[in-house]
Amino acid sequence: MKKNIEEIQEEDWKVVEERLESMSDDLKLGILGESLTKKELINEIKKRSEVGIAYAEMQLDFIRWLIKQSKIV
Repeated sequence: MKKNIEEIQEEDWKVVEERLESMSDDLKLGILGESLTKKELINEIKKRSEVGIAYAEMQLDFIRWLIKQSKIV
C-alpha cells in the first residue's frame, strides 16, 4: 500500500535513517530506476523525495512484517 509523505511519522523517518546509517558504507541500492550509494540514499530520505519515500515505505513495511512474525512465533 503506497503512502504519501504526510502518512510517515517523523519518528518513522528517524528509524529508517538510523537503520540505513547502521548498514555498510559500501551499500548500493537500486530503487525507482536509480542506483544510489548509502550517502545518496540518506540525502534522498532527508529531502523526503520520491525515492526517499519509496525506501522508507519499503523499510517500514519490512519492520511491520518482522513485528507480525514475532507475534506468530
